[in-house]
Amino acid sequence: MALAAYCYAERSQQDWLKDRRHETAEGIRLAARAVELAKNDANVLWMAAYAARQLSMDSQLAKELAYRSLQLNPNSAIALAMTGWIEAILAEPAKALEHLHRADRLSPHDPRTWFINTGIGMAHFIAGQYDESIAWNKKALAQNPHSAVALRVLAASLANLGQKDPAKEAILELLKIEPHLTISTLGARMRMQHESVWAKLSNGLRLAGLPE
Repeated sequence: MALAAYCYAERSQQDWLKDRRHETAEGIRLAARAVELAKNDANVLWMAAYAARQLSMDSQLAKELAYRSLQLNPNSAIALAMTGWIEAILAEPAKALEHLHRADRLSPHDPRTWFINTGIGMAHFIAGQYDESIAWNKKALAQNPHSAVALRVLAASLANLGQKDPAKEAILELLKIEPHLTISTLGARMRMQHESVWAKLSNGLRLAGLPE
């Protein structure tokens, strides 16, 4: 159930849901039931944290679940990565980087390394360290060229450095994955982010040429 909820959350992240209302509700239901049945299972908790973040848009619940997962398994690279991502979207880039870099050290060849690297790139973006953000998101895209998240943050970082042509190229690649993406449609999916994080990201994407 937790894994199914995680899959719904990942589909939402990439805008692959065919019936957003139904699939979102089903993912939330499955995550809640999984936590109810296995509240002391670290893997259930980090997957439920992702569902809470992406489907329920409840960053505080996601943070609580992620830290509970870490308490049960402090050396879980994926739980550390999930916690780092949640801290990043809550405008805590220093805490995010602490968790994400530890995840990277613990599992340098992790199959989800692109997820860790994109999180590191996002944290640097939030901190205004755009060169670092670009480097980490390019690294993530070398591992997973279809990561819409990495492309969004890369485009915004490039635009904030005044690199207009590369930023536009990143947007064109992004629109191959999400053809109907706009600032407004993305904003509806980013309600879990701290308002300062969304303001920075949306402004960067606007500068890069993403339609309103």
